Amino acid sequence: MLELVRQNSELVQIGASLTTTVVWLVYLHVLLKGFKDQRRSSLLINRGGGEGLDARCLISNMGAQPAYLLDVLAGVDTKDGPSVASVVDRQELRREELERPTEMTGQGPLPSGGYVDIGSFRDILDRAGYDLSNGRSPQATLKLVSVAATNQASHIVAAVREFDVRQDGGTITVRPRTLEARQVRSRSARRRVRSVLEKLQCRGSGSESIAADLQIV
Repeated sequence: MLELVRQNSELVQIGASLTTTVVWLVYLHVLLKGFKDQRRSSLLINRGGGEGLDARCLISNMGAQPAYLLDVLAGVDTKDGPSVASVVDRQELRREELERPTEMTGQGPLPSGGYVDIGSFRDILDRAGYDLSNGRSPQATLKLVSVAATNQASHIVAAVREFDVRQDGGTITVRPRTLEARQVRSRSARRRVRSVLEKLQCRGSGSESIAADLQIV
């Protein structure tokens, strides 16, 4: 056996070198993947404090890096058709009721593990233009898109979660369709979110084209 090894020493050295190279490549891949996952953004859209309209909507940053919440978009069907609006600002509040002007909006920095309460689902539906005072049994799907920027990303980051608003006995319930928010990762989807933001800033809410863009995010 030893004689065979000596006779083929060059082949053995080449095989050992190739094996070492493969091991290091695998190790490097694992390190890079862990580093990438650690720095990847992760936004959560949660319902807290019950299942009714007075439950709170919480936007959380579970990424390793701090983020700046730019906006929260809401898409909902109204009697006039689909509508899209920015719901990050607390329009139902008056300035004199607040201790600080910054409380008028949910925009701002979110540290890793931090969250912001953007209001109740009743407030969010009202900001989005869905009328709950018409006496009809509500049958709507509320689509929320949280949009943020990080110091490690050259593009915006976003997450999407849908909630069903239904009449359940004598109460109105708000229930998520999925267990957690879906992270918007692809470039095309992020470009679409950016397009919706730009259209809202220039034209205001309610445009059918804006609603169509948001539907396919």
